[in-house]
Amino acid sequence: MSEWKVKHITGKKSLPLARRRGALGLLGLGFLVPLVACGREGRKMRDYVMLDVEMFSYVDRVIVDIIFDGTDLGVMNKYGGTGLITGVRIPFGVQTLTYTLGGPEGVIRENKKIRNTLAVSPGQISKDAQYAGLHLYPDNTAEIIFSESMPERTVRGRTIMDARK
Repeated sequence: MSEWKVKHITGKKSLPLARRRGALGLLGLGFLVPLVACGREGRKMRDYVMLDVEMFSYVDRVIVDIIFDGTDLGVMNKYGGTGLITGVRIPFGVQTLTYTLGGPEGVIRENKKIRNTLAVSPGQISKDAQYAGLHLYPDNTAEIIFSESMPERTVRGRTIMDARK
């Protein structure tokens, strides 16, 4: 019997036609998978990075209320550091850094904001970076350096520290 007669009498499709449609369906699915994978490339990239941050001070006064783009990084002794602050969300773009200079009793506290611009872009950060070193200098400027290992003092910072000895 022909396929048409089998379909007309039983109301069911013949086996060869069903196999062809199944094969075409699998083939179509095979073409769809790469398209779905390509679509993931078009997703919006995150607009921030999560890193562990340590802040270094080359300033001869105690620093309190350190706020880096809305994140409180704590306090530092003069010429000190904050220790490691884990899981800090650092958005890409221009960052803000404000702090308060403290000191012994009777010294007036001064609220400060860095003079230079700290801009962070994805191109500055290697894919293996896990840390950011945030360096605060006496001329009221700051620098951020990304690294794969624990941050260290900068060359400029070591020069300042050597000069005070």
